[in-house]
Amino acid sequence: MTRYWIIAAVALLWPATVHASNFYVSPAGDDAAAGSLDAPWRSIQKAAGALHPGDTAVLMAGTYREDVTLTRGGTTDAPVTITAMPGARVIISGADLLADGWTKADGIDGAAYAHAFDHVFAINHTRDGRPILTHPADTRHELIGRAEQVIHDGRLLRQVLRKEHLAPGTFFHDIDGKRLYVWLEDNAQTGKKNEVEASARSTWLTSGASFVHLRGITFRYAANFAQRGALALQRPKEGGEGPRGWLVEDCVFERANGPGASLSGSNHLFRRCTFQDNGQLGFGASHCNDTRMEECGLYRNNAKGFATGWEAGGVKVTLSRGFVFDRCRAADNRGIGIWYDIGNENSEVKNCYVADNDEAGIFYEISYGLRAHDNLIVNNANRGEKPYSAWGNAGITLSSSQDCIVENNTLVANRDGIALREQNRSTPRIDGTKSVRVFNKNHLIRNNVVAASQAFNIAFWMDTNFFGGKSDASDAAKPTSEDPATLNIRLENNLLWPLPAHKNYLYGATWRPKSRQFDTPAEFSRDSGIIDSSRMADPMFVDALAGDFRFEPASPALATKSGVAEKADVPQRAPPRP
Repeated sequence: MTRYWIIAAVALLWPATVHASNFYVSPAGDDAAAGSLDAPWRSIQKAAGALHPGDTAVLMAGTYREDVTLTRGGTTDAPVTITAMPGARVIISGADLLADGWTKADGIDGAAYAHAFDHVFAINHTRDGRPILTHPADTRHELIGRAEQVIHDGRLLRQVLRKEHLAPGTFFHDIDGKRLYVWLEDNAQTGKKNEVEASARSTWLTSGASFVHLRGITFRYAANFAQRGALALQRPKEGGEGPRGWLVEDCVFERANGPGASLSGSNHLFRRCTFQDNGQLGFGASHCNDTRMEECGLYRNNAKGFATGWEAGGVKVTLSRGFVFDRCRAADNRGIGIWYDIGNENSEVKNCYVADNDEAGIFYEISYGLRAHDNLIVNNANRGEKPYSAWGNAGITLSSSQDCIVENNTLVANRDGIALREQNRSTPRIDGTKSVRVFNKNHLIRNNVVAASQAFNIAFWMDTNFFGGKSDASDAAKPTSEDPATLNIRLENNLLWPLPAHKNYLYGATWRPKSRQFDTPAEFSRDSGIIDSSRMADPMFVDALAGDFRFEPASPALATKSGVAEKADVPQRAPPRP
C-alpha cells in the first residue's frame, strides 16, 4: 500500500497531461536503470535530460552532490517538474564530502590536516593566463571575494590566505600545491576529519528553459562568486527575454558563497521559499519582469561581509518591470533588506515584514513607480556601515526615483522613517529610452504611521546645491537643482511620533549649509512650501517592546490608516525567526 500511496500523492502535485511520464531519482539509484519507482536513476541530470513537456522528476530523500543543467522546459499547460517526493528531505549540494585521503599537516600543531584538492575557482584570467580569484578585485574583498567554501560539522570554516595563518576553525587552499588544509576546532575532533566537505561546484541548477516547476528542495553550499547566482535562470548571451513561467515552491536556498540565485526572464512565481545565510545576497534579479515573491523569507544574507554600498544584503533587483514582494519577510540581513537599484518600473512591496536589516529596509533607487503599502518595517539602518548608512538609509528610502506611492505602512524605530535621497544620478527606461537625470518627484506618501525613528521620521536627504554649495566649492559649476516644492511630493495624513528631543523632519543633507530641521508638520510646510497634512500623536501600540504593533482601540493610528491595520494579511506583530 505504501508504494501506491506515494504514486497517488506525487500525482496530485501536477496537472494531468497526455503522455506525461514520471521519473524517479535516488542517491542510491543507478543511471543505467529504468528511472522507475523500483529502479530509480542516481543523478538529477539524468532525469533533466529525459524531461519533456508534462514530465516530472521525483527526487527521493537524500543529498545529491551535482550541478544540474536543464536545457528543455515545458509549455504553459504542460510544464516540466522537478519535485521532492512527498515527505522526503532532498538536498542538492555544491559541496563534496572529503571522506578519505587526509594526512596530518606538517609543521602545524593541533588538529590540522591536508587533502588533495585540485579545484580552482576563477572568475576570469589575466592576459598571461593567471586566474583572477576575487570579485570584486579590491583590497577589501581580497579574502571575502573568493569563492572557496569548506564545511565541518555543518559549519563553515573561516578562510585564510597563508598556511602560516591557519588557526582552529580555519582552512587554507594551496592552489599551486593542489592541497586543502583545515584546522579543526580541537584535537577531540580528529576523528571527525572525514566529515569535512568542500564546495566543488559554483551552481546548483542552471537553465534558460521556460515553464519549469521546482518543489520542496533544499539547495546548499556553492563555490560561486558575488553577482553569480547558484540557481541561475539565464538570459541568452545575445539578449532576449530569457526563461518564462517558473514556479518555485517550498524551496530553500542557503549558504551559497555568493547569491543564492540570479533571476532573469518573466512571469516567475516563487512561493514559500527561503533565501538564508548566503555569502553576498539572498538573490539578485535583472531583466526579470512580472515576477512575484509570495510568502518568501530573506534572512541573514551577506554572511561574508561584502561592502553593503556595493551590492549586499537581502536582495537586489535591477532593470525589471512589475517585480512584486507580497507577504514576504526580510530580516537580519547585513545590508539592505529589499533593494531595487536602477531602471525598475511598476514595482510593489506589500504586506511584508522588514526588520533588523543593517541598512535600509526598502531602498528604491533611480527607478520608477514603486508602490510600498501595508508593510511593517522595524529597526532598520541602525547598525550599518558608516557613513553610508547615515545618508538616507531609512525604513523606506526613495533615492532619485519618480512616481512612487508609500501608504498604510507602519514604521517603527528605524534610523529614519521615510527618506528621500537625492544625488546626481541618471537611469534608463526598460524600453531603451536614453538615460536621463532623475529627481525624486511625483511621490504620494500618505496614511503611514512613523514612530520612534532614531534620527528623523521624515528625511529629505537631498545632496543638491539648492540647499547651498559645498564648503569646498566642488559643485559650484553644477546647475542648481529644482526646489523640492516644485516636484509634486505630497505628504498626507501620516501619523508622526518622534522620540523625545528628536526632530520630526530633516530638509536637505546635513552637510549642506541651508539644511534645516523641523519639529511639526506646520513648521515644515511653512518653510519648505510642501503642504503636509500629517499629525503628531502617540500611535498607542499594544506592546511595542514585545514586537506587538497592533493598535489599541483608542489609537489615532486607526483613523490614519483607515482601518487597513485590521486586515488579516497585514503584518502587525514581529514573527519568529527561522
